Amino acid sequence: MLILPLFLSLMYILSGVDGANDGTLIFVQAIWRHGDRAPSKLPYPNDPHNESAWPRGWSQLTNVGMQQMYDLGQFFRRRYGSFIGESFNVNDISLLSSSSDRAVVSAQAMLRGFFPANQQSMWLQGELWQPIPFSSMTSDQDDPVSRKCWMLRPTDYVCPKYDSAMSSFEQVTEEVDNEYSDVFELLSNVTGFEKVGFHEATSLYNIKREVLHNMSEPFWVFQTWPSHENKTTLEILEEIKQIERISEFNSSEKAKLRGGLLAANWIERALNVSKDVQKKPKKMMLFSAHDGTVLSLMYAMKVGNDLLVPYSACLIMEIYRTNNNETQVKVIIIYSRSH
Repeated sequence: MLILPLFLSLMYILSGVDGANDGTLIFVQAIWRHGDRAPSKLPYPNDPHNESAWPRGWSQLTNVGMQQMYDLGQFFRRRYGSFIGESFNVNDISLLSSSSDRAVVSAQAMLRGFFPANQQSMWLQGELWQPIPFSSMTSDQDDPVSRKCWMLRPTDYVCPKYDSAMSSFEQVTEEVDNEYSDVFELLSNVTGFEKVGFHEATSLYNIKREVLHNMSEPFWVFQTWPSHENKTTLEILEEIKQIERISEFNSSEKAKLRGGLLAANWIERALNVSKDVQKKPKKMMLFSAHDGTVLSLMYAMKVGNDLLVPYSACLIMEIYRTNNNETQVKVIIIYSRSH
């Protein structure tokens, strides 16, 4: 695991300081992107690796993804074991997942690493897995009561104001189309797309999933381009995907519209903890979600780094109480070293 400390400019509202040196941990909230998964569809029409190449089907978590989430759970066990206790207690911890299969299965795998069955909780001889409850949220675009559910799938929410903020992005796509016209010309001839441009390139980026799962790829995937600093086609596709994804959040307006709901949820909870006014006091609140969810929160909290969020990456906020009764906040992001 690669652990990066981050310090939130907006956390001054907790009347604390960045980091925690001599405080006692009192609360943790964390959100992660699900683990490695299969693509949601063929990356390109001529791709020979159809759904049968992925044992669990399109969009489903892979064995690699399950291992990533299990490893994240073990990290939580090492870091918070003395804080949360050896056994799962529903009064101490809650986990909320989006309703997608990959997020739900990621939550299961993470909890397996976090809370292996001990002698007291072992329900089947020799079985270290134990069923642990968590909730998932579905969303209804027209139901005001359920709108808070969108905080775990913010990129799916239809918002005219956000669409207006994104209107200038077409200029960016045109610039990319012009810059990589030679690359796109080749891809138009080999992929089965009638014409490859910016949007088709973002779909082609999913070839990376196949590469990391050791599937055979045609020559053009690794072809280098002297006209583009000798980058490979795959590296160019990743650059384009990064432009597309980060552009969804990289202004204060877009960050607020996409990540404001979740950021407000986190800040309200942190304030309640710091003031000791939680309605149902717990030690830990966890969220199993998606790259767009993590990115929206990072940019809303002004800690976006213009990078794609890897599978199983986790953003954690730790709240401490000092000896003189002040609140300290520490935020870290964890990136898995595996692909």
